[in-house]
Amino acid sequence: MDSLHAILALVPIKKLKIQQLNIKGAYLNGILKEAVYMKQPEGFEDGTNWVCCLIKTLYGFKQADREWNKQLHEKLEKHGYTHLISNPYIYYIYS
Repeated sequence: MDSLHAILALVPIKKLKIQQLNIKGAYLNGILKEAVYMKQPEGFEDGTNWVCCLIKTLYGFKQADREWNKQLHEKLEKHGYTHLISNPYIYYIYS
């Protein structure tokens, strides 16, 4: 929060343009790097007792936030953004 307050204080002084992004379902888009298997969820059973091999993360997975953050970081860097050394969750770009 300290970083956010500092940035918001600088915006009018330096006449900066600021944008915020909220992504719904972000944790459902992380791609798993290891094999994760699960039983069919309740209400989905089709009588086969098959086990599902997951490709993407689900809410509640320990890996969900880490994998999503890796993907977001790669995409932002690809588009020219850099993260602050003091706070890796804040990205900036010079235009």
